[in-house]
Amino acid sequence: MHRPLIALFLSLLGCVAAHAAEPVTIGQLYAIHSPTLAEDREYRVHLPASYRWATNRRYPVLYLLDGRTRFGHTATAVEALAAAGDIPEMIVVAVDSTDQRARDFTPSGSEAVAGSGGADKFKRFLSTELIPSVEQEYRANGFRILSGHSLGGLFVLHSLSAEPALFQAYIALAPNLDWDNKLAQRALQKTFEADSTIKGYAYVARADDGGAVLTDFEALADTFKNKAPPGLRWQASAFPQESAATVPLPAQVEALRGLYQGYRLPAADYAKGLANAEEHFSKVSRLVGTPLAITEEALSGVAHAQLDTKPKDALKLFQRNLDANPNSADAHMGMAEAFAKNNKWKDAAREADRAVALAAEYQQPAPAQAYYKDKAAKIKEGPKKKGAR
Repeated sequence: MHRPLIALFLSLLGCVAAHAAEPVTIGQLYAIHSPTLAEDREYRVHLPASYRWATNRRYPVLYLLDGRTRFGHTATAVEALAAAGDIPEMIVVAVDSTDQRARDFTPSGSEAVAGSGGADKFKRFLSTELIPSVEQEYRANGFRILSGHSLGGLFVLHSLSAEPALFQAYIALAPNLDWDNKLAQRALQKTFEADSTIKGYAYVARADDGGAVLTDFEALADTFKNKAPPGLRWQASAFPQESAATVPLPAQVEALRGLYQGYRLPAADYAKGLANAEEHFSKVSRLVGTPLAITEEALSGVAHAQLDTKPKDALKLFQRNLDANPNSADAHMGMAEAFAKNNKWKDAAREADRAVALAAEYQQPAPAQAYYKDKAAKIKEGPKKKGAR
């Protein structure tokens, strides 16, 4: 079903390079044959950092248009935001454009653009071919995000008006709004007026626009303000310091943070306990419209906050974290620390060794492996009190 095209080639290049140089790659390139489009289409996939070891996790999927030009910065931004705890980890699937980009992204035909008007067919390719293939191949959780820029942004708005339930979040960056006498804005207004039950999240951004382009964007923002259904969260942002070419860089980050507004549990709140942390993620779940479990980092933080004052309670929290993340080096090291605090030195040593082994098994960076080895050594040097187990 999936055919890797470049990963093996790049890895072989690394084998012959001088001084054991290794290639730096972001994701893999695949191809899928589309009966709908009567052609092969290439797409790129970037998996979350935890995907290899967290085999019980499922992830939201960000579907990205113009993958060849937008994949690198978007995948990197997603990884950085997830590492900071601002958004959950997600799979990025970026569809490369062909020389028929205008055909795929325009919702109506124009004599000035040969072959235009194929947006519905391209949307059918996404909904009946690519998305089912991705959700069969990868551990997707069914929450889908669509992001597009310029004509791709036009397609995003068309998808929101034509089939709102296909994606749960729509990100249109510097969308082309002039097409067919402001068709995107008119179609959205018609959809909003016809269906008040639409739910989800929509984000639109503009660059240093002026004149008619600015007027079109303001009309679109007014449509969201005055016509959007109550269940549709939306945000319209201006980046006057950016050009149409550069606006995807900051706007994609803002859009994802807006979608998962308030996702990160502040470290200062760890001491407030488990109930507070669970309510925090329950609140964000209601906002986003999908279940969002307490993160490994947050649960570990809450447990660490109790380690000195309530070591037995902390041990239970670390055990819960380990149960949810059985292949996590961090979760095992947390258990090691908790066992040590409870004077269970044999158990502490076992868990510390397991953390070291997992860090090596899943090829964490050398500094991370050194960190686990150092912590394990310190735990094993703990006081051997009488009766310690």
